[in-house]
Amino acid sequence: MKIVGLITEYNPFHNGHLYHLQKSKEATGAQYTIVVMSGNYVQRGEPAIVDKWTRTKMALICGADLVIELPVVYATASAEFFAFGAVSILHNSGIVDSICFGSEHGDLMLLSQIANFLYDESEDFQKNLKIFLSQGFPFPTARTKALFSLLSQNNSLKKSEDELKEFLTSPNNILGIEYIKALKNLGSSIKPYTIQRKGASYHSKDIESSIASATAIRNAFKNESVHDLSQAMPKECFDLFMRTVDSGTAPIYFDDFSPDLQYILRTTTQENLRSIREISEGLENRIIEYASGNFLISELTKAVKTKRYTLTRIQRALMNVILQISSKDFWTFQNNGGPQYIRILGFRESARPLLKKLKQRSSLPVVSNFKKSYYKLDGLPKKMLEIESMATDLYRLHTPNPSQRLIGTEFSTPLIILEQ
Repeated sequence: MKIVGLITEYNPFHNGHLYHLQKSKEATGAQYTIVVMSGNYVQRGEPAIVDKWTRTKMALICGADLVIELPVVYATASAEFFAFGAVSILHNSGIVDSICFGSEHGDLMLLSQIANFLYDESEDFQKNLKIFLSQGFPFPTARTKALFSLLSQNNSLKKSEDELKEFLTSPNNILGIEYIKALKNLGSSIKPYTIQRKGASYHSKDIESSIASATAIRNAFKNESVHDLSQAMPKECFDLFMRTVDSGTAPIYFDDFSPDLQYILRTTTQENLRSIREISEGLENRIIEYASGNFLISELTKAVKTKRYTLTRIQRALMNVILQISSKDFWTFQNNGGPQYIRILGFRESARPLLKKLKQRSSLPVVSNFKKSYYKLDGLPKKMLEIESMATDLYRLHTPNPSQRLIGTEFSTPLIILEQ
């Protein structure tokens, strides 16, 4: 039984995701596909446009066999910890042979070379990184410059600095490097594969073909370009997405959380802000400075943004403020192995042998019934489930239809089982 793991967000599921899922099975020869998917919040520091159970259905309809949730503590983390959390789940499942991720360049050898270099992080690299950071460069740029200065010295890299910068600032390449680093960190036997991204770039805002970016798809819906949206998603996924819109459970946008953030920032202290994950180096001062009066989160992030604080970094910081994810809680989880359980969101009926094998082999508790596990588990697993429950309650309180603004849905929503 060969099993490939995919690390995803499916925000929402589109034709590019379908291409990656199918090609991953071909490349690895896997009989089963396990998907680790962000829940109601994603790595860019935003709420998912549609809830995790709907996105689970999309994944299963399109061929995934088992969908596992990446806990919100890791789903909203920087690339390094997002990757570690997801890879840790696949590693601790005890049943995954390979992972296959998308990348802009499809060059596994170069991704591995850079990952190995960054994993070791020599004293010279750390010294150069500090120098470039002190010059005011944002971390991604400083890291590229430090990496290039060392790799070019020993002639182990046949790329210019601009080429390396382009390679290292491509979102899927960044994640690919972090996936490989996480595998090394865990001493995992899981074998990495990569599929070159097809069609539009990650940041593309327009739908120009049947394979578009998730960003373009979300923008198309926002601009009421429903026809364009239908061309970029598998029909079943498009229909499912539109049904959630009709029922008033979607879409959900970050700006919908603006009143929440306004209240928190007006009632908290700088000391409390500094305790939140990703808020450091005086970022709390800029947030407070620009958060006076009524504001939209999209306006605040642009105002706070600087050369050093990227837009995505600020979005993640503000989302951590809203969700009250503290540095202390995060590092307690991280220093104790990362994700504390394997939470199943859904599976295909034909994949029950896979589910049985997971329960036999997993080195973490397998959560298939949230309510039972919540009252059965204690310690850090219970704490992580509590954070997930509160985050989901907050998400549901921002659904467009007031009648759908329910709490406790983690306890009442059953597993998604596709009868196929």
